Amino acid sequence: MKEKDVYVEFKPHQLVLYVEKDDDSFGPMQTGSFMAKNYLDDYFEKVEKWEKSLREQLKKGEISPVYYYMILQSFGEGDLASRAGVSKRKLRQHFQMSNFTKLKLSQIKKYAEAFDIPVASLFQLILSKHDEKRKISIKQTVTQNPYFIITKVEIA
Repeated sequence: MKEKDVYVEFKPHQLVLYVEKDDDSFGPMQTGSFMAKNYLDDYFEKVEKWEKSLREQLKKGEISPVYYYMILQSFGEGDLASRAGVSKRKLRQHFQMSNFTKLKLSQIKKYAEAFDIPVASLFQLILSKHDEKRKISIKQTVTQNPYFIITKVEIA
């Protein structure tokens, strides 16, 4: 492709492409990403709607935290089952709240480790509203007790 055909004005996401120059030689050219410029906002909007939908299902008890985090963190069933030490069949059962509530704490801890989150996060969601003037920081500190964490919310 010619240099003039691929140039996109988009500073936040730059690419280097090898193109045909005006003098018929080939070489690198820095340009913006067409996909990022035209579709990135739409993608993030759809992901946000999907997360809200999953959160509502979780609040209603239609899905379990295992399913919620599996979807948010883009795990495949086989990968998560392997990391949590359960079969795929068992994992699918744990997607339902009725089966999740029967899990032993040791199995819940394995899921938390697979998702790389504290055990408490499987039982709570911490949501924050903030504007750009005030920064909110949420820090979770691990203690020597693997089943207990300290959550600290700070407003700067």
